[in-house]
Amino acid sequence: MTVLVTGAAGFIGLNLLAALDESDYDPVAMVRPSSSTARLPDGIETVEADLSDPESLSAALSGADGVVHLAAAVYDTASMADTNVAGTERLVEAATEADLDSVVFLSTIGAHPEVPADADSTYQQSKVAAEELLFGRDHPFDVSAIYPTYIFGPRDYRLTRYEHVRPIATNRVLVPPLYTDAKYNVVHVDDVVGTITHCLDGHAGRHLVTGPNLTNRQFLTTVARHTPGACRVVTVPYPVIRYGVKPAMDLLYRVGVSPVPGAGFTEREDFGTVRDDLTERAPVRQRSWQAAIGDTVAWYEQVGLL
Repeated sequence: MTVLVTGAAGFIGLNLLAALDESDYDPVAMVRPSSSTARLPDGIETVEADLSDPESLSAALSGADGVVHLAAAVYDTASMADTNVAGTERLVEAATEADLDSVVFLSTIGAHPEVPADADSTYQQSKVAAEELLFGRDHPFDVSAIYPTYIFGPRDYRLTRYEHVRPIATNRVLVPPLYTDAKYNVVHVDDVVGTITHCLDGHAGRHLVTGPNLTNRQFLTTVARHTPGACRVVTVPYPVIRYGVKPAMDLLYRVGVSPVPGAGFTEREDFGTVRDDLTERAPVRQRSWQAAIGDTVAWYEQVGLL
């Protein structure tokens, strides 16, 4: 089975190509003319195409049996409507013309029907709109969507998770929350890749890929355990920050000693958590969240970042 992979040079794309290359599938990496192919697995077939160019998409899908659609604008909000929504529509039209067997779409946890999308998130709203093109219409191919939480794993060349590792790698003591109190739901990139191949194997549908909801302490102490060095994570309970540190910083701000007020110390961040009944869900056997963090840190060390 020949599978075209859009977004092939990204974090998930590189891990997927490596897995498909070792399977019975014949992966083809779709890359833009300006994209580098240096990090693709050796011997992977490539084809140049762009989601903005219908003719190039038709040519890229020629001879394919399925497509895994990973390409998306994640940080550039100005291009999300054209890339994530209109680009998906162009790909769907090309897939219909190519008479494909299956289309697998990588979504985000906030776009799942049981997880209300954040109305202020342009990215989540663009994924919701893209899914309407897939599930709101009849197609001659099977349609699948995958909803992962916070993905960790190797081949993170864009360093999307490095921000969590670097403070621990460069400090002997970390005292969270410094400015934020966070919660996490971590999954291994292998779980996402396994779910994609599960869909390609004929198990179409909407699939959650979630881990357990984690506290700041659970997450950071596990990162510290895997990170070279001897960083000690000393957690401070959130009420201490709210009722002790914040008022003190507000006072220092008012008298001109601190350049910032205390509000920043009580910010709370959420990295993919879900309702308890939606945790630890996937159609394939999952790797542990501890392994996800450990493999990520090991990869950063391997490439010389730690």
